[in-house]
Amino acid sequence: MHLTFTRSPLDHGALQRADPAFVEASRNHPAARVILLTNGDVVMSPDAEPHIVHPAETAMMALQPPGLVFLGLEDDAPWFAASLQPDSVPPGLDFRRATMVADHDTAAILGRARAILTWHARRRYCSNCATPNVPHDGATKLICPSCATEHFPRTDPSVIMLPFSGDRCVMGRQPAWPPGLFATLAGFMEPGETIEEACAREVREETGLKVISARYIASQPWPFPSTLMIGLMAEIEPGEPVAADDIEEARWFTREEVRELYEGPMMRWGPPHYSISRLLIDTWLKSG
Repeated sequence: MHLTFTRSPLDHGALQRADPAFVEASRNHPAARVILLTNGDVVMSPDAEPHIVHPAETAMMALQPPGLVFLGLEDDAPWFAASLQPDSVPPGLDFRRATMVADHDTAAILGRARAILTWHARRRYCSNCATPNVPHDGATKLICPSCATEHFPRTDPSVIMLPFSGDRCVMGRQPAWPPGLFATLAGFMEPGETIEEACAREVREETGLKVISARYIASQPWPFPSTLMIGLMAEIEPGEPVAADDIEEARWFTREEVRELYEGPMMRWGPPHYSISRLLIDTWLKSG
């Protein structure tokens, strides 16, 4: 099972995109494509597919700054992304819904597009001196023309883990979640932490339970807005979980209870490949 937003077909062209002539040639390439978003959602075509156009077709569109963003190359075909002014097009299809039904490659391209475009919307001004930033390297980098500070798209690392002990695991739920929804625990890493330390801290904060050991399973880019989810199995000491922090309820589940939950009501919340949370749960189910 390949997780959504992973295994992108794009070569990011990190060396080539620093050359303005390469970026310009890519815009004029006959196979170049632009994937369009508006207000963080996906602009759809009349046939209910993500609206993909040639860069030349965007000349008459109301693009938000910085305009076209170079995403990378799929074989020799350049890909760009752009965000349209919300009042210039009908509302886009909800990003989660759109990427749940998109093919794997398109979802990965959309994930990269949304992460970079969201960063641009939040980084128009230099955080050092408040001067408007200028895009470089195909708009994958911003440079302040006043103080020369360079700004790069950020990725926020987050640990996501399934705590377990023997034949039981602990899952939690947040107050805003639909009734009956339980999932793995997660939280952002803090400065000065290792991945394992962040895992132990988050489990302790959200359940009061102590982690014995943590094992890396996989990672997943998560463009909400720009997180890298680091998936772990966390063996914990037995005990009664006490929900805290942003968790409303935390409790032990047997494998049979987890199967009933995830093969029943939970299936309607998204396909199994959409979130690394489900991969961690499936990994644990298959281990016993």
